[in-house]
Amino acid sequence: MDKKGGRILAGVKIVLATLVVLGAAFLVVLNLPATKKETAVIFGVTFSTDYAASLGLDWRQTFLALLDDLSVRKFRLNAYWSEIEAQRDTMNFDSLDFQLDEAAKRDAKVLLAVGRKLPRWPECHDPAWVRALPKKEIEERLLKLVRAVVERYKDHPAVEKWQVENEIVFPFGDCPNWLGLDSLQKELDLVRSLSDKPIVVTDSGEWTPWIPMAWYGDILGSSLYLEAWNDYLGHIPFPIRPGYYQFKAWLVSPWKKDIIFTELQAEPWGPKAVQDMSVDEARNYFPLEKMRARIQFARDVGFREVYLWGEEWWYWMKQYGDSSYWDEGKKIFQ
Repeated sequence: MDKKGGRILAGVKIVLATLVVLGAAFLVVLNLPATKKETAVIFGVTFSTDYAASLGLDWRQTFLALLDDLSVRKFRLNAYWSEIEAQRDTMNFDSLDFQLDEAAKRDAKVLLAVGRKLPRWPECHDPAWVRALPKKEIEERLLKLVRAVVERYKDHPAVEKWQVENEIVFPFGDCPNWLGLDSLQKELDLVRSLSDKPIVVTDSGEWTPWIPMAWYGDILGSSLYLEAWNDYLGHIPFPIRPGYYQFKAWLVSPWKKDIIFTELQAEPWGPKAVQDMSVDEARNYFPLEKMRARIQFARDVGFREVYLWGEEWWYWMKQYGDSSYWDEGKKIFQ
């Protein structure tokens, strides 16, 4: 072998050795044991009018049941653009007014999400008329929406903090003409100029190191999923222990001291949409034991706030004869 070939071989060996070390280090991080936390965990829910309606539920009835039967007192609610400004230049706040006013009557507190990309499919909740606009005009119209929402609710007794966009750097959803982080900063600056309430930004808990998003906002919100569905492999469990999230929190601690779980999976994830599953299929893909395990996992991580994801489905299951998930929720919130 000549000198050039030897150098190439040596370089390949170094790269392979580095990958092995990094891979081993990553596996160690995934399986870090949790540091014991003394923090009291407060549980809430992410509620979506769109999702409740897609399940065939009366979303108002579902929301009131969460307040009065489950006694939820922490909500993450959504200022959906498609709902507020379905017709260009005509804003309708009836849905949000109802949710926030009913929450305030019961002294419930709300994390209100504003922006274009917000929780639940299709992620970017654009009105139909927005899709044909150029990016610059989309941004202008979006900032107008954000201003209208914040000015309307900045003094509402139920609104405790804002969330600006949702997992904006995570490439998921139907989001044409992505506006980027410069646009996010404009939204953050606008909200900050209108209100002194804390601002939450969110990121994927499993797939990103949180470092890019840790620069933004006051509080970092993370998802928590312990498995995924793949059409070829079926359910794929993630080899993650609570210490993984605690380690990531330590990584971003120079920028973010306050981290919460904004999306804790508490509903099925399988080969079809939840809306298309039967009761038996849904129960099979997400048995009650999984829900209990998720709750305990979040407690072991020890972040101070956790917003569950899927309580509309619990209510749907209850309507069709299986109240076990709803009853389990009562143990969490009462």
